[in-house]
Order: sequence, then C-alpha cells, then structure tokens
Amino acid sequence: MNKKFIQFIEPAQNEYRWWIVSLTLVLWALFYMLLSSFFILIMSKFLNLDNLSKGLFTTPLEVYILLSTFLIWLAVFLFCVKLFHKRGLNSLIGGSKLTFLKNFFYAIILAGIFLMFFQVTAEELLFRGYLQQQFAVWIKSRWFFMVMPSLIFGLMHYDGSMGVDVGLTLVAVTAILGLFLADLTYRTGNLGAAIGVHFANNFSAMFLVSYQEQISGLSRYIAPDFFNTPEMFYQAAQSMLITSTIIFLIYFIIMEWRARR
Repeated sequence: MNKKFIQFIEPAQNEYRWWIVSLTLVLWALFYMLLSSFFILIMSKFLNLDNLSKGLFTTPLEVYILLSTFLIWLAVFLFCVKLFHKRGLNSLIGGSKLTFLKNFFYAIILAGIFLMFFQVTAEELLFRGYLQQQFAVWIKSRWFFMVMPSLIFGLMHYDGSMGVDVGLTLVAVTAILGLFLADLTYRTGNLGAAIGVHFANNFSAMFLVSYQEQISGLSRYIAPDFFNTPEMFYQAAQSMLITSTIIFLIYFIIMEWRARR
C-alpha cells in the first residue's frame, strides 16, 4: 500500500469487529430507507406530486426532493459511525479538509448544484470512505478492498424494470465506475478526487442528457426513444460497459506505469 492510502485507512486500523460494521450498515440502511420514504411521502402529499409515490422524478422539483434525501443518508450514516466507532467526518474523507478540497477542485470545475454534491458525497463516504477503509484494514489485498466496495456499489444500482439483462449490465457499468473511484482514493489517500469524478458523472447523466425516465426532471435533453425500448437501452448499456472498461484499463495501466518509474 502507498503511504497516502495507509494514512487514509488509519482511522479504521483498530476496528476488527465485523459485527459492529454490519450493525452500522444495517441500522444506517434501515433508518435511511424509513426516513427518506417518509420524507418523500410527506412531500408528495404536501405538494400534491403523485409521481413521487410512484418512484418517478420527472420534474425539477421532484429531482430536488430526491437529491434532498441524501441529506438524510449523510445525517444517519454519520450518526451511526459516530455512535459505533467514535469517528467523525474527517476520519472518512481523509483527514485534511484542505487536501480534500484541493483534490475535489482538481477533478471538477465548481458547479452550484449543491444537492448533487450531497448525493455523491453521501455515496462516497459509505463506499470509498467507510467500506474501503474497513476492508483494507481487514484484508490487505488491494484488489479485495477495491473490488468489494465497487461490487456492492454496482449492485445497489440494480434496476430490473427494463429486464434482467439491462439491470445486470448497468450493475457492471456502475461497478467499473466504482473501481475507478476506489483506485483514485487509493492513490490520493483522500475522497476529494473520487467525489469530483462522481459529481461530473452524475451531472452529465442528470443535467445534460437523460436516457431514463425515472430521473429526468432536470435534464437539458431527454432521449424518450430509450424510455420504452429495452432493446435500445440494452445496446447503449453494453456500449457504455465496453467503453468504461477500456477507459479504466488505459487509466490503470498508465497510473501503474507512473507509480513504478
């Protein structure tokens, strides 16, 4: 392991109680789902937004409400980590806030989409902050502590509404992205770059062109032909998987070559 990553996982170094980690994740998932579902239900009734109760976010307001649920994710997760591990935010992002911000701004030009920042930060704190740190302490294999959080990250994005083939392909695409973010975290010892790349990826999918009706409310352009044509979406997903894999392999080979010079 490189020096920066060793410093990054140091806060998790003395935690070998797998059941405490499991309890943290179970309670976080339980309370996040309950509170976010309750929040969406209240907002759908209060604002008379029927789509929310159907899991559709096709207007700007509905997408803002969806992104707001990640504030609940953050609050519940940080509470659980503090309760069971006595750890705060700094221990998950990589210690120095200055380094975190520097890496974040290196990865993306600052945009004013603050709710999306909360969304990607919430996901990165869990997958690359908490899980990658803990797996790296338990098992020193670099591929294990990078692949396992990425696989879980991919599985949590499974959507079988357009068929199993499409759902599994999207899992694979998301897992490849997770592997890229995990490697960035490994090399920098900080979540700044990972959050920046994650932000850029989600910004393009949510604010530029939407290929899925479910979260299309803020997109500048939409591709409605993909909404009800699983075959087209499957072909697009396959192309994304091939492209993502090639890009990651090129990136990884170059970075490994640079690290060994």
